[in-house]
Amino acid sequence: MPVIKYFEILGKVIESNIAQYATLRKITYDAAYTEVVRHLINNSNEWKSGRQPQIPYHDPLCRIAYLYGIAAANANLVEKAFRECTDLQNHIEELQARNDQVCVCAFGGGPGTELLAIAKWVDKNRPSLQITLDYLLLDKVSEWIESWQAIKRQIELRFRADMGSKANWPLTLNGTFSGIDITDTSGFANYGNVFGQDIYIMSYFVSEVFDDMESLKDFTKMMVAHAPINSKFLFIDRNEQKWKRSITEIADEAGISLDRFHDVSGNMDNDESKTDLGKIFDSVKWTPRLTWNAFWVLGTKN
Repeated sequence: MPVIKYFEILGKVIESNIAQYATLRKITYDAAYTEVVRHLINNSNEWKSGRQPQIPYHDPLCRIAYLYGIAAANANLVEKAFRECTDLQNHIEELQARNDQVCVCAFGGGPGTELLAIAKWVDKNRPSLQITLDYLLLDKVSEWIESWQAIKRQIELRFRADMGSKANWPLTLNGTFSGIDITDTSGFANYGNVFGQDIYIMSYFVSEVFDDMESLKDFTKMMVAHAPINSKFLFIDRNEQKWKRSITEIADEAGISLDRFHDVSGNMDNDESKTDLGKIFDSVKWTPRLTWNAFWVLGTKN
């Protein structure tokens, strides 16, 4: 059985965040849970609206609603792409053997769902070498830093409890958060830390910013121009032709060679249980997202 469980980790992070928020605002847990449900409803409506979602991630209870509602399913989907993509698996092992680390950048990574996904994939897959992950999270909502740091701590706590010394872990983590608004390409010269990554992940990123597609294209072109030859670009998004067309356009203009698209629909893995969210699940009684209808495609800078 894997040490990393999405719902267990997210439940611990949520419980801590709720406690801090309720104490600071001097409100009851029930009042906080009521606000979380309101955000769950609003967020769902925004994603189904057909326009660019307007979601108030600066509100801590909105961020908790995201962690509760869709973070586990999104992480499981990213992990599935890693499991299915042999080219990506081989690339990671080659990088670790050559460079003693693997540098991964998550665009619009929010709370660190991609970090969760990679941790569980490594935990279950156990590559021949210990993976040293240098993880860069880019998101314009700087408040997400609290969540991804909490997720990182929970991953490390589980590895330490199960395996003891860090030398025995399948994965060690280094991480950085950078607040970047991709619609402001004028500031790109200040973002030196996005250069030189080995793997870039854009999970549901294109469909979240489609009103700013030209800015996204410009940002991607500048980013790819500075990326190493043979760096990989993993796109994951809703299984709709318009997002496949958009990603193809972005890749063509940026100089990314795309492999074929892989359609994926499915459910959370059998080792995951929504009840592991803990107290908030018992109180809210809202079923988090457990399924997906999506696609993934891997690109390479040639």
